[in-house]
Amino acid sequence: MQIKSFKVENFRNLERLEIEPGSSVNIVYGENTSGKTNLIEAGFVLCLGRSQRQAKDAVLIASESDYYRIEGVINNGEKDLEVAVAYQNNSRKKITIDKVTVRASELYDNFAAVTAGPEDSEIISGAPSARRNFLDIYLSQFSNRYLQALVDYRKVLAQKNAALKEGQPAFPYNELLGRYGAMIMSARIDFIERLSARAGKLYDQISSGSRLGLEYQPSIELTSNPANESEIAERVVDQLERISEKEKILQTSIAGPHRDELEITIGQFPARTHASQGEWRSAAVSLKLAVYHVLKEKQGTAPILFLDEIFAELDNKRSAAPMNALGQFGQLFLTTAIEPPESLAVNSRRFKLQRGAITEIS
Repeated sequence: MQIKSFKVENFRNLERLEIEPGSSVNIVYGENTSGKTNLIEAGFVLCLGRSQRQAKDAVLIASESDYYRIEGVINNGEKDLEVAVAYQNNSRKKITIDKVTVRASELYDNFAAVTAGPEDSEIISGAPSARRNFLDIYLSQFSNRYLQALVDYRKVLAQKNAALKEGQPAFPYNELLGRYGAMIMSARIDFIERLSARAGKLYDQISSGSRLGLEYQPSIELTSNPANESEIAERVVDQLERISEKEKILQTSIAGPHRDELEITIGQFPARTHASQGEWRSAAVSLKLAVYHVLKEKQGTAPILFLDEIFAELDNKRSAAPMNALGQFGQLFLTTAIEPPESLAVNSRRFKLQRGAITEIS
């Protein structure tokens, strides 16, 4: 996959910016506050219609404007597609492919993108919601079925919570929550299993330290090896029925995929409470590169890779490790205030970003 052209208007501090990136390594140099992270975020929004930082669309609009617009040409491995994502205050986001309005899910059907940056430490150190968001963003790219189940689950969950707040019977929603929840949980079990060995190996290459581990901890009790989605659905419905009185009192749904946890350990201890900031950063980079490999294997083409200042906290030895671990990669956008590893600088296209304006460096 490859972004062939890229135009940004009124996105955070990027008032007006155009770039024609190369097909391989694109290095964007710039000081702090120059807009490097915003450029990465805009690229991700172009590919998937949402911010990897979980920012709401209204927050993405430049302070002196009431809209943002991002457009470009992306090759999905088969053909070039004209893509535009725009949002205006007090209006709905509009996404088009070849000038035809589409749902965000069609971006997931056509494109794949992975980002790694300073904010990713939150995946390791933050609340369970940060880890669920991580799973949802990348599992939705891995499986269209997962994305649809997630959308359906959230709709039914909102309806159930509304019923609970109004004192209405909530049990009619449990069967649907069981069905969609089982699809989500089954996909998470498989995805985390795919990530675990890969992320552990990458972390060892980057840190040469303790072992990185991933363990799925669903809020619904499962057997050690559930036979199929039907069995998971039965477990979900059964537990929701057993806690129905408690949910009625609390007026909210307290169990299901929206309460799942991804336990991340370094050594024998939870990384969230026992690891250092450097270990959080290395673990986060390892997770994202593992996702990159898993998506590449599934889709047969390399996702677009956005790396935002990932070398800032890594020494020379550890800086080279992530890139060596990538092996053959496709298009890469790398933002940095320092020189990247020499292997990346060779045959790269270089750009300078300053005060929201970008120029190519010869």
